[in-house]
Amino acid sequence: MSEQTTGPVQQLLRPEEGSKCQPLVAGYPYPRVIDWGMPEDVNAGDFTFSVLEAALEVGASEIQLTPLPEYGEVSVHFRIGSEFIGQKPLTQIQFGFIAILLAHIATLSPYSASRDSIRYFYTSDHRQYYLRFSKIRLGDHTTAILIRLFPTEEAG
Repeated sequence: MSEQTTGPVQQLLRPEEGSKCQPLVAGYPYPRVIDWGMPEDVNAGDFTFSVLEAALEVGASEIQLTPLPEYGEVSVHFRIGSEFIGQKPLTQIQFGFIAILLAHIATLSPYSASRDSIRYFYTSDHRQYYLRFSKIRLGDHTTAILIRLFPTEEAG
């Protein structure tokens, strides 16, 4: 792990110098992340946003994360159109990064959220979006996290 020479900047979820994560997307007819591009010294927020924005980049509206304890990993599926497309699995540590930050970055439920309480974020190409998440039960009775992505028309 590389040495940190400066302290954390409060209010920043991503490093000021830009993303260190570079997910590699390939595939036809559906895009798939084949490598999350996570270096050793990654910031948890940087990794989380790189996953969210990789999904947005390929046109996904939802991300389903399903822990698979028997394999020591977490399956990842992007909903593109009406299909859930499998992606490269996450490690338990990578999933932990995302799970911890979701509570801080997600917008509250639609029943209690006003326009003022929506937390907007911007992709590197300045597209604005926000997200919500919920715990769901799948058909085989396993529990998953479903992250819904909401791109907006407004650009920053």
